[in-house]
Amino acid sequence: MIKKLLKILIIILVLIAIAAIALMFFSPKKLVFEESITVDAPSMTVFNMVNDFKQWEAWSPWKDMDPEAINTYTDKSAGVGAKWSWVGNDQVGEGSQTITTSESGKLIKTVLTFSGWDGESGTEWNFTPEGDKTKVSWGFDGAETPFVFRPFNLLMKSGLKKTYVNGLNKIKDLAEDRAKNRKYIGYVVNEVYQGTTNYVMNRQVVKVQDINNFFTTNVGALLQKAQGVEMEMTGKPSALFYSWDETNGTTDMAAAIPVAAPVAIPGAITQTLSDGKAVQVDYYGDPDKSEVAHQAIEYYMNDKGLLVNYPIVQETVTDPLEEKDMSKWLTKITYYVTNSTQ
Repeated sequence: MIKKLLKILIIILVLIAIAAIALMFFSPKKLVFEESITVDAPSMTVFNMVNDFKQWEAWSPWKDMDPEAINTYTDKSAGVGAKWSWVGNDQVGEGSQTITTSESGKLIKTVLTFSGWDGESGTEWNFTPEGDKTKVSWGFDGAETPFVFRPFNLLMKSGLKKTYVNGLNKIKDLAEDRAKNRKYIGYVVNEVYQGTTNYVMNRQVVKVQDINNFFTTNVGALLQKAQGVEMEMTGKPSALFYSWDETNGTTDMAAAIPVAAPVAIPGAITQTLSDGKAVQVDYYGDPDKSEVAHQAIEYYMNDKGLLVNYPIVQETVTDPLEEKDMSKWLTKITYYVTNSTQ
């Protein structure tokens, strides 16, 4: 009886081994698939959301799996050579992704590496205009899997395809909101036409951490010097930014007052900004924390093929002495722009 049971057990084990080997043999060597979606937005709007790794934070399906994942980027976060590395929980793991091909508005290819796995995987994005809409395709081409692990390609495919679909749906929602409502990172970006503006100002290269002190001190000094001078203000005090030196942490800026006509004030200079096309955001809150609003404008300009004409104007609309609640402080941020093809 025992011998018979052992014989049956051996046969079962042999059959299991044969089945496992057969499964390994017939399982795909690589995990390969593609998902697509049609987005009611121009191709450049969608392309830029993928071509800049920092923009992935707004739609990446893996962010939901691990909101606490640590993401790092190379100084260049967009285009060929840009690299994104992450360390997360068991669901997202650890790895990196590098852009190897970037054809504006058309094609993006990346190389993926995962900690603990040999070989490189690749992804390919295609952006195909369909009238006013864009067909977006996201493909995955995995590294060749060792023979014994090939059945995992079958097990993982369904879940990974769902993850890609989730990401594409988020891209669709975000891109269509940008195209229809001009809403970027929570800010509505408006195109405006600015008339000719005259400024009286103090201009200097200052450390970034000294921007607020330089602005308030010099605006006060300008107003004090202007006493007794015939001058009509046409707006609120503004900070004008001519350039940024990220390496040294400095900016060439001016504390300025808009006036109806050029005026001579001792120790100050005047400048006239010509009329022209501009993009603008209304920012509420601490002016020193307006970086995201500036980023929203830059994303919009990239999508529309616009270039900035310096200086950037940051007008302090709300008087802090009258409104104590900083969350209600309005700062109007204006970028004079020109088309990149001009």
